Amino acid sequence: MKFRTQAEAFSQKLGIVQGISERRATMPVLSHVLITVNKNKIEISATDLETTMSTWCDAEVSEDGSLAIPARKLFEIVKELPDGELEIEEIGNHWVEIRASSAVFKIAGLPSEDFPIIPELHSDQLFSVQSSVIEEMISKTIFAVSPDELRRNLAGIYFEEAGDKGIRLVATDGHRLSLVEKEIDTKVKFDKGFVVPKKGVGELRKVLKLTEKLKIGVGDNFFMAEGEDIILVARLIDADFPDYKQVTPESTKLSLILERGNLLSALRRVSILSSEKTRSVKFNIDKDSLTLVSVSPEVGEAKETVSLSYSGDPVELGFNARYLMDVLEVITEDKVEIGLIDELSPAVIKPEGEDVYLSVIMPMRV
Repeated sequence: MKFRTQAEAFSQKLGIVQGISERRATMPVLSHVLITVNKNKIEISATDLETTMSTWCDAEVSEDGSLAIPARKLFEIVKELPDGELEIEEIGNHWVEIRASSAVFKIAGLPSEDFPIIPELHSDQLFSVQSSVIEEMISKTIFAVSPDELRRNLAGIYFEEAGDKGIRLVATDGHRLSLVEKEIDTKVKFDKGFVVPKKGVGELRKVLKLTEKLKIGVGDNFFMAEGEDIILVARLIDADFPDYKQVTPESTKLSLILERGNLLSALRRVSILSSEKTRSVKFNIDKDSLTLVSVSPEVGEAKETVSLSYSGDPVELGFNARYLMDVLEVITEDKVEIGLIDELSPAVIKPEGEDVYLSVIMPMRV
């Protein structure tokens, strides 16, 4: 294997994929990137057995070949090189030599045969979608993914069809749920719903930043995404996502209309003195006003009133302030609607007059 390429472009491509590689892997090869050189192209791949990413870079190839090279060290070397051309050559016994300007580095690699087999994409399983659409949907749901790895079915985002040309994403940690739907221009090819793990979703967001449009699909227990000169394959979570419709109220009895920015700012201020553990804030709802109260015996208390549109009976309930702020931060509309049933039932938060995005949050006893 021997090739020449531009250091800046090679560094950029390495930076995209090397984050997947495991630094303390039980299999040494998982801390490596696989470099495959063929037909004036370099393919750079990394995997942790659950998520795999491959990208391509132009090169002047003198000798075809492939080798697994330590990901972190290779990236650290290349990103510190000055702009210009670099040359990489396999020099025997799975070692490579990196030459650029007056610098020379030698690194021990591993045979390419040790690298796990990369799942193949099948174009008939993919369909096109705007990257901005998927990015917006992920941003509105990913914060509700459960951090508890033992609850595997909640440790990712659930994807499913929403009609012939619609996609629905749902995430929940058992205390809150976020759901978003979007129409796209092509037919969705999901036979059934599936859960993409949080790390896979995080790597998908890297791909979304690199291309305006991409193809996505699912097959053989893998989620697949293909952009320009980049491919992502993420193993699905083998567990059933809960029936989210059971915890999503079909209707609510009370409706509060608030200015999103005012409520978010007030929550940020009041939550400063909330309990570090529960982040609880009490909502005292009365005619045309909402008073937010937080009390922490060790620290102090805070109170702030914001105006709202409401004409019902007084209501008092509590919420985790962080949960509410997560939702308000991703809503772009000026006004939000909070639907309530009673002090113990889930609250529904959504942009005023919109049904394509909503979040369900369980109240707290305060």
